[in-house]
Amino acid sequence: MKVLVTGATGFIGGAVVAAAKARGWEVGGVLGQRPAPSLPEGVSWRRLESWQESNERFDLVIHAAALRHRHGVAPADYSRNNIALTQDVVECAQKLASRILFLSSIAVYGWPRDLPIDETSPHQPNNEYGQSKIRCEELVRSCGLPFTIVQPSITYGPGDTDGMMDKILRMVAKRQFIVPGLGLARVQLVYIDDLAAMILNAAASPKTIGETFICTYRDPIRVGELVRLASRAVGKWIPPVGPPRKLLSLGARLCEVADRFGLFKGEPPLTRDKLATISVDRCYRIGRMRRLLGTEPGTGYTQGIEQMARALGLTRT
Repeated sequence: MKVLVTGATGFIGGAVVAAAKARGWEVGGVLGQRPAPSLPEGVSWRRLESWQESNERFDLVIHAAALRHRHGVAPADYSRNNIALTQDVVECAQKLASRILFLSSIAVYGWPRDLPIDETSPHQPNNEYGQSKIRCEELVRSCGLPFTIVQPSITYGPGDTDGMMDKILRMVAKRQFIVPGLGLARVQLVYIDDLAAMILNAAASPKTIGETFICTYRDPIRVGELVRLASRAVGKWIPPVGPPRKLLSLGARLCEVADRFGLFKGEPPLTRDKLATISVDRCYRIGRMRRLLGTEPGTGYTQGIEQMARALGLTRT
């Protein structure tokens, strides 16, 4: 296959490019606004505008570029960046490609109380990032091209520098992480190499045309167990229980006030959004992905966390 990948210098897009090259696919990469420190060989690199003017044909455009949900981003920036970029990518795909695959997010569902979440769950995003992804999905569905939409869960692995597991591992290594309460809330992750493989499997299959599916591990994991695995990977002990969520929520509010007054050099150690990420219970069904692809992510939590800790240089000596 011949594919054009946006976000090709980023965490997920870069993994997609590497996996596509390993399969022998011909890959075009879209350069972002920021200069990349290094570009993989064997990939044709251009800006999106240049690709659109090239009239080169592709079997598929994989749209993995996005402004990620993170602290310090103005709410309006998600809509301005993600929606506008998706519109540009759609127009490029309409000219150059036969099909488009869009990397969305489970953020479109928010954190509902009715669990487990699946593709029939209502869209109830709890932040502007999730709202922007809903609008992007609408643009892709209405573009007139055969499409596939993949909704990954929290993704982790080597190469991530600002994600949940990156932060947890670094804080655990410094013995700075605090488990919220008993750590009973569930989260559901997916390892980066598995996600890249599922994206390419979807791209190569006619069964996924017109489909939207959640991509994550089969089972969720309790936050307390996740931290235990992180502790074992970096060789540092963390108390298995911590202050109740209500007390931590008060601390988060105080940190946010201090942040507004510039009392932190960088990102505050605790915010209500960070606290919710590790204390709101959620889980997802992956039946549709298994039906469409005939497979599922295979890297277990223990293996994935150990590999990420090793890549970060945090493994115990």
